[in-house]
Amino acid sequence: KTVAVCFFLLFIADSLGRRKSLLWTSPMLFIVLFIIGIYGRVQPPVTGEPVTAFGYVAMTCIYLWAAIFQFGWGPACWILVSEIPTARLRAANVAIGAGTQWLFNFVMARTVLTMQNTMGYKGYGMFFMFGSFDILMGLFVFFFVPETKGLSLEKMDELFGMNETVKQLDAEPETGRPVSVHEARVTKT
Repeated sequence: KTVAVCFFLLFIADSLGRRKSLLWTSPMLFIVLFIIGIYGRVQPPVTGEPVTAFGYVAMTCIYLWAAIFQFGWGPACWILVSEIPTARLRAANVAIGAGTQWLFNFVMARTVLTMQNTMGYKGYGMFFMFGSFDILMGLFVFFFVPETKGLSLEKMDELFGMNETVKQLDAEPETGRPVSVHEARVTKT
């Protein structure tokens, strides 16, 4: 997993782009999760029995999922969350992203065991659910996430609709202090 993310960040992130990496990894993640789900549904593992060929395919899919995730959704989200906002908001944006990630990590840690016990025999339905989420995430990227590879900060502001009030807030006044929202609105009128 670590090797995959290092390879992605060093060689692919800037050449392939953020949007493309998210778009091609979404269906691949869907496929490997559905293979694991199908294995759990059709040929679930039996304690004390040898692992079948399909079982080895499912185990391989677990490793493939981890590697594929690191070519797209693992690092690309962090690249996007750090390059989209203005410099003034970048640290807060990354902090909110990290907090959200840890919140959902906690939710996952608390709910996966319940899902395993309730979503089909030995939890095969959980893999179908997460695979479906991968397709939905890919559709979200397709319709709503523009490519940001190679764009200047000014172009990003245009792309993401930075309005005049926010531009005035980011501008340094002659006094050297930040402009308040009220001052920005007063000077605009």
